[in-house]
Amino acid sequence: MSRVARYGLSVLVLLFAVSTQAEVSAASLKVGYVNSVALLEQAPQADIAKHELEQAFSPREREIRALQAEAQAMQGQLDNGGASMDETKRSMLRQKLDQKILRIQQMQSDFQDDLNLKKNEALGKLQQTVLRAIKDVAKANGYQLVLSDGVVYSAPSVDITKLVAERLQQMAKGKT
Repeated sequence: MSRVARYGLSVLVLLFAVSTQAEVSAASLKVGYVNSVALLEQAPQADIAKHELEQAFSPREREIRALQAEAQAMQGQLDNGGASMDETKRSMLRQKLDQKILRIQQMQSDFQDDLNLKKNEALGKLQQTVLRAIKDVAKANGYQLVLSDGVVYSAPSVDITKLVAERLQQMAKGKT
């Protein structure tokens, strides 16, 4: 056998051995799928964060609503009794109403900016918690690969969303 033929045969044997090993490795690969959107919606940590946001922002929301009620009352005074008021009084009431409306608009803008910032912070924390739960479940159950977004199809046998949701429940109860 010529040297070139032996070299070619050696390369073929090596390639066959590598491809066989890759098939064996792929066959033993444990893959899971997680519906991360569902986890973000169902996680008890999401409810906790929502409740905390409501508690933190409800006083400001009540204040804005009270100012809106005052502005509506002032507008009612102008609409109902404006014709009978003297020009100076009507002008002062209109000026106070305009100032109140500007103040309300500024407060609403600040409120929305602050709320969006806090929501984004809470979402970031929640995403970190969900990711940690996914990793915990993957390690505890021997998964080498866990897929999430962008999956077109996953068999129910690889869907570990329920396991991760249970892990999030445990984490929420303090059983890290």
